[in-house]
Amino acid sequence: MDLVYDLRWVTAILGAITVVLGFRLLRKVVPLPIALGGAAVLAFDPFILRNDSRVMLETPATMWTLAAWLLLLGVLTNPATPWVRRWREVGVGVVFGCALATKDMTAIQILVPLLLAVVWRRTLGPAQTGRILLGSLVPYTVIVAVVAANGEFGEWAGQKLGGLRRLIGLDQVTGFHASNVSLVDRLIAELSRFGTSYVLLGLCLFAGFGTVFAKSTARRLMGLIGVSTGLFGVYSLAAGALEEQFGYYTVVVSVVVCATSLAELRDRRPTLRRPLVVVGSVFVAATLILGISARLTVDDTFPQARAWMATNLPADARVGLTGPVGQLAFLPREGWGDWPSLTQLRDNDAQYVLTSSKPLEQGYGDAAPQMLSWLSQHARPLYTAHGPTNGDTTVWQVDRPALDAAVAAGQDVPPVSESG
Repeated sequence: MDLVYDLRWVTAILGAITVVLGFRLLRKVVPLPIALGGAAVLAFDPFILRNDSRVMLETPATMWTLAAWLLLLGVLTNPATPWVRRWREVGVGVVFGCALATKDMTAIQILVPLLLAVVWRRTLGPAQTGRILLGSLVPYTVIVAVVAANGEFGEWAGQKLGGLRRLIGLDQVTGFHASNVSLVDRLIAELSRFGTSYVLLGLCLFAGFGTVFAKSTARRLMGLIGVSTGLFGVYSLAAGALEEQFGYYTVVVSVVVCATSLAELRDRRPTLRRPLVVVGSVFVAATLILGISARLTVDDTFPQARAWMATNLPADARVGLTGPVGQLAFLPREGWGDWPSLTQLRDNDAQYVLTSSKPLEQGYGDAAPQMLSWLSQHARPLYTAHGPTNGDTTVWQVDRPALDAAVAAGQDVPPVSESG
């Protein structure tokens, strides 16, 4: 876990590079003021900041994606001999391939728009797209070869199959479709934190449709990216495949596509320039306010609980964890384990339990929401840290007689899922 905290700085740097790439990409398709506004949103959007402060593959994958689209627009606009242009297109494909090798999900922002560009108003030629796709195979082929050479191909294939099952909604690992909590209620409750991010999520598809009819090839490409990303978001929600981190792709893409759509609308309807300036300025200002608020909010309940437990629990303490974040933070460790039910706590002789209220209540944990109710009645809270993401992260001291009695009486609280 110490390595994860160290790598957060790497992710933050990659997020900063993404802002620069987004600005450079926008400068290819929109005037400077709009590009600056888009860059400000990328730098301060609270949802983007949240993801860029965590060690997640979405950040480097999106960075590679924006870099490749920027290079492709350079190929389309900078003169070169046919031989040089062809090899540059292959090179663009290699950068796209780095994104695909980092996270397969980027195919929605890469492969789908490239294929659509061939049939939509001949935005790209078939040979161009073919060379780009050929180049994109290089990094992915290298990754698969290295995995196979290390004898991990079976594990790799299993992970890909699991990802495919999540994609089509067979396996759901988030609380978006939990029966005990309303998604709409949660979205409303989070408006004060991610309101501008929700606007971007909702506008991505519509901004894409508003841009695919542009005369400019570059703007049409941005529109196709928005359409494919937005349609995938609609599909994910309908199929039950939606996961929170997927929103990162959509928000970043939406900033670029919305800025492009804004410039296109301004050019087509000059009478709307002043209202568009007002709306855009208000949105950027709101994003700055929410972003600054997010940076000033303390949201580190697990590091706080980790420090307290290291100081106050006995060295041989047996601690039950109840969710995937706790596992990442503490396991493997002798005497600690993922024990999300009362029976597992009893069988493993647990003395303490670590819970985070929000994930459990919303269906993101391994333990059921009823576990919190049982602990509040039959265990003693020793330490609690509060934050907007995890709610109350609490260390409980277990009442062993009460635990034994509950299991013996058949009052177990079975887990809702097991991620370990």
